[in-house]
Amino acid sequence: MIDIEHHKKTKRTLTSKTNKEYNMSEYEICRWMCLIEAVDIIEQKFSQLGGTGKGINWVKPIAIQKYIDERTESMLFEIASDLKGEKLCTTS
Repeated sequence: MIDIEHHKKTKRTLTSKTNKEYNMSEYEICRWMCLIEAVDIIEQKFSQLGGTGKGINWVKPIAIQKYIDERTESMLFEIASDLKGEKLCTTS
């Protein structure tokens, strides 16, 4: 079982390629990763269905929030060891 409170208290500093530092908890990092994963899944499914994006509202915020809530604990389990050594943020 993952101790969520421990991960909420454990802070990490990620440094971008431009040397900007981002301080957030391991829990926050995992929530962001879950959001990225959710958007990627939506994009894949949208492409499979042949969507063009014109006039279609495919974003369902409640469904995305539920996915993030349900996926956070398993994401923490999957990447807990990776977070301990992470120094570089590749999003900037």
